[in-house]
Amino acid sequence: MQIRYHSDDRAYVSEYEVGDFVRLRTNESGDGAMGRAGQWGSIIAVEKGRGAGLVIQVAGYSENRNSALQRLTGIPRSIVVPCDSNGVVMALPARRGLRKKGQQVVVNSPGAGSSSALPAWAAALVVASCTLILVVAAAIASKSFGVM
Repeated sequence: MQIRYHSDDRAYVSEYEVGDFVRLRTNESGDGAMGRAGQWGSIIAVEKGRGAGLVIQVAGYSENRNSALQRLTGIPRSIVVPCDSNGVVMALPARRGLRKKGQQVVVNSPGAGSSSALPAWAAALVVASCTLILVVAAAIASKSFGVM
């Protein structure tokens, strides 16, 4: 699932994906409605398009494996909430590094035309290499001075 945040930092699920677990928070409405509040299961398909529904496998989760009701189709995203593999509703994670209104984020970057900055993965590789060199040098020094 993909989580986004409203302007007031409240989390919401912007997109569900196959394999996510969801629980119905209200009864399904309309002709042929079968879903009841509290049923839960795994998403097996996400219909395409704006306002498209979800296909949820409930048999083996909130229903018996051989239940007559195997899956719910066309379930609107608005009536489901994310849950864990046991059907317990999950709280969405809070936004990290909350900012106060009007506060701006400043990112240090090299001046125009400068190529001295390293990406994070390269900087981590440099630090790891230097650490390894220091460990090897300490081992050689301890053997040279007879410290063991």
